[in-house]
Amino acid sequence: MTPLQSDPAANGRGWLGIRPATLACLVAIAVLLVPLSLLSQPADSEGPGGKLARLRTDYGLAQADLGDVDPAGETIRFATLGLKNVAVTLLWDRANHYKKVEDWTSLSATLEQLTKLQPNFYSVWDFQAHNLSYNISVEFDDYRDRYAWVIKGIEFLRDGIGLNRREPRLLGRMGWFLGHKIGKADEKKQYRRLFKADDDFHERDRPGRTLPERDNWLVAREKYLAGQALADSGVPLKTTALIFHSEPMMTAINHARAIEEEGTFGTAARDAWTLAGEEMRRFALREIPTSWDVPIRLGLQEEEEARAARLADELESLVPGAFAALGQRRRDALSESRRAALAVAPAERTEEQQQLAAEAEAAIRVTWPEVAREAPADVRDRALQLAREHDEAQQTATIIDRYREIVNFNFWRATCEAEVTPPALEFHEQAFAADGDYRGARLQAAKAAYERAFAAWRQVLDASPVLRDDGITIEDTAEIVGRYKKVLEQLDEPFPKPFILQDVLDKAPPAE
Repeated sequence: MTPLQSDPAANGRGWLGIRPATLACLVAIAVLLVPLSLLSQPADSEGPGGKLARLRTDYGLAQADLGDVDPAGETIRFATLGLKNVAVTLLWDRANHYKKVEDWTSLSATLEQLTKLQPNFYSVWDFQAHNLSYNISVEFDDYRDRYAWVIKGIEFLRDGIGLNRREPRLLGRMGWFLGHKIGKADEKKQYRRLFKADDDFHERDRPGRTLPERDNWLVAREKYLAGQALADSGVPLKTTALIFHSEPMMTAINHARAIEEEGTFGTAARDAWTLAGEEMRRFALREIPTSWDVPIRLGLQEEEEARAARLADELESLVPGAFAALGQRRRDALSESRRAALAVAPAERTEEQQQLAAEAEAAIRVTWPEVAREAPADVRDRALQLAREHDEAQQTATIIDRYREIVNFNFWRATCEAEVTPPALEFHEQAFAADGDYRGARLQAAKAAYERAFAAWRQVLDASPVLRDDGITIEDTAEIVGRYKKVLEQLDEPFPKPFILQDVLDKAPPAE
């Protein structure tokens, strides 16, 4: 052996100069490759593939099950050699940086790359669509250029929907962009006109859509309805069900309002409000999950309250006077300080008296289950059953009321019921004409039209206590009356007394 050679055994190396430990690792890796290959074998025409392929098939996790297959995205993910998550983390970091420095072009490019790596990640599509329609669009001066970028964001969502056929939230977001970004923006007049004339968009979205159907709010409603159908098919809805399912109703309402603001009345306006009423009734009867794990229907609050009242009457007949007697016993047992605090008007109570009054009210509160437990033995079982049913009805009505408040259900239901009536349609048409005459300095015509509008609105408010007491309705009415006052001032005529809507004006906040 020459001096330049060494004995492998002398330096701890084995066969081919490889250390035994290294050789053992290589052998272990080779052995593990066999079960891994069997587990990850892809499915093909000759068989279902390995365990992982079968699991993807059973749970519908393959990209073909989730949506369309993007060859470019599949290639990019393959090219990361298992480091996709590392690449995604780096790209999200760059995206956040570009957003902070308002480098919208680089942000857009980065998010496009993220969609290739994470085609089934909802937030990527939402983030990029918002970036295109809201952030980049406002960088342009011409409203036509801004509209083009708004549509790019909406088209981007369409691409996401194609790759995620089981994601109703993307359909909801597309509905939101179509409705609110086009129909509520400062440029809504121009955007709505451009959208109706956008043949390219409508041909891609739904060929054959008629001109009346091209209203942005009606197209938004189509998307929400598609999302609803997807959720109803059993696909999980990973968002607030109450808000999501209220959107078809709200888009129909916004459609009706928009066409009236633009001067469309008569049969078209009535039909638009009829559609809104149909959506309201459909929403009212839809089963909505709650945080109490008790599904509710918003339209059944009055029915549950009536059921609770009937059960209370039946309980009163079963154990006459027991409810009031228990309440009186508890009131008699109150301490002097608590009794005295209750006697003070709520607005005049000190902090200590408020605490004592709260304790007193809790102490004297009576429930029917408590009364039923003290009922005579021969009717106790029946009383307990009725009491349980009463509490269930009362609690359900309370839950429904809380959920109604979230979506302002009572107001929108009253609006849909009122707006389809002839007096409401007359009010909006006459108010629109009056405003036009006022702007055109046709003062006598404006005065007459305002007064016709007020007479019609009086009928609407008399028929709807909800609208009569609604703060926004009161403020909107006061604004119209304010313009009427300016007309009278220019005509040098006094404001009429009594005024037909004086009760509404009395409730309005002072004019600034």
